[in-house]
Amino acid sequence: MHVAESLSLTACSQGILGRISRAQWLVLPIVLAALFGEPSAEADERSAPHRPEPARLRPLPKTAKLLFTSNQDAGTHRWEVYAMDARGRHVTRITRTDENHFLVGIDRSRRFIAATRGTEKRKRVWLLDLKTGTETPLTDPKNHAEGRSFSPDGKWIVFWMVKAGDQFSDIYKIRRDGTGLTNLTRTPRAHEFDPAWSNSGHAIAYSFNNGRPHRFVLRTMAPDGGRVRTVYTTDESVATAIFPAGVYDPGWSPDDKWLLVEKPVRFTGRGENGTAGVWRILKVSADGRHVVDLTGQGAHRNSAVYTPSFSPDGDTIVFTSRYGSADPARGLSINLLKMDSNGKGLRQLTNTPHWEQFAVWIR
Repeated sequence: MHVAESLSLTACSQGILGRISRAQWLVLPIVLAALFGEPSAEADERSAPHRPEPARLRPLPKTAKLLFTSNQDAGTHRWEVYAMDARGRHVTRITRTDENHFLVGIDRSRRFIAATRGTEKRKRVWLLDLKTGTETPLTDPKNHAEGRSFSPDGKWIVFWMVKAGDQFSDIYKIRRDGTGLTNLTRTPRAHEFDPAWSNSGHAIAYSFNNGRPHRFVLRTMAPDGGRVRTVYTTDESVATAIFPAGVYDPGWSPDDKWLLVEKPVRFTGRGENGTAGVWRILKVSADGRHVVDLTGQGAHRNSAVYTPSFSPDGDTIVFTSRYGSADPARGLSINLLKMDSNGKGLRQLTNTPHWEQFAVWIR
């Protein structure tokens, strides 16, 4: 479906409520059936001694610098959460579930993970306690929600959600213990997506689309929903089969002076990058006055690049790169790369036949 400028937001919702993650670009169907079933007790007695099932949550190793999702050893197309060091080594599986994991984030104590789980049609935000092994859903299963960003003190998580029976998304926050659910945006005829809490705690960045024109712009607001302002909008973006034009997935630099976003810049409909088109990563100053195209040159200029994340020192950016044909059997790849904060010094962190994506730095 090609999204035209004249498309109403109501019709648009049908195409982008599932947009929520780049996983909608997948060409193969996602198999959600878990393959971790234990053998029967009778078979167990006849064969090898019983081995206890691995813990569902594994603590972060000391080497962990990045979280990401992958299907590398889940036994299906399902994505679980993994950690690795800053050079792509010491890969460790963190979760063991029967659901897909999409975006993930972690608080500064390295104890709590905010994870988005479910399917493209229905997702929930979960809190994972790596110390106790407790996994707690924070949103109602009737609603459709996604988020991964903690407040700096780790007490709140900000996310977007479409409530059951509604067609439009709003930004919400909720305490880590599941109390204090608060609607921050309250825009009945607009979509808000991809909220990210600033490192100082003074602002939340997000993507906004009210259909006039039909394009996502970068906005910020105070943590109570006030002081809303538009930071950046662009005419140099295109709609793809799934996504309207505009910018997505903002992420803050450690000093909050810059925001990273991505945007689609070319879509032919002929299947490049697994039907995703070509995307760029931009660095936008927090006042909106300066914009730097970080991926318009070099080896990734014709790839679909997305979900960028600044390192804790601000020197490095990790991101996902999707490249190849529309047919996965003919070479579609989804890997994690990193580059210097000026867009140079490209290094590949993963290079496997599996799909690794949505990496975020551990602070």
